[in-house]
Amino acid sequence: MSNQTQEIPRDQWARFLDEFTREHRGSHARLEIIGGEAGAQVETENRQLDGAAADYKDGECTVWITFTSGAQPGEHLARGIHGVKAVRCLPPAGQQGAVLEVESGDGTKTVLELSHSAAYALPQGARK
Repeated sequence: MSNQTQEIPRDQWARFLDEFTREHRGSHARLEIIGGEAGAQVETENRQLDGAAADYKDGECTVWITFTSGAQPGEHLARGIHGVKAVRCLPPAGQQGAVLEVESGDGTKTVLELSHSAAYALPQGARK
């Protein structure tokens, strides 16, 4: 895989996000919203990614990104991006984890930045 941003074709969003979830579930994540009235704001950071999924309804698409909090069992945070027009991914490279960008019809971009797996992995001697 190259380290260039990939635009995911619309007909592959559901399959791509399923695979993205399998590969990155549990990664520490930061979610930033860029655009709209608020400008740029961090919605959450240092949460574990639970998953990402595409929900098609009435010819529109909503992408859901969910996180576990770690504070209380079963406590989750979910972000729905409605009217999605583009899904892009930057694969992990070097010490940088994967980045997922979801753009809605109004131009707002939701950017999910994942830590590289080595950043939160247990040291070799600590694994059992």
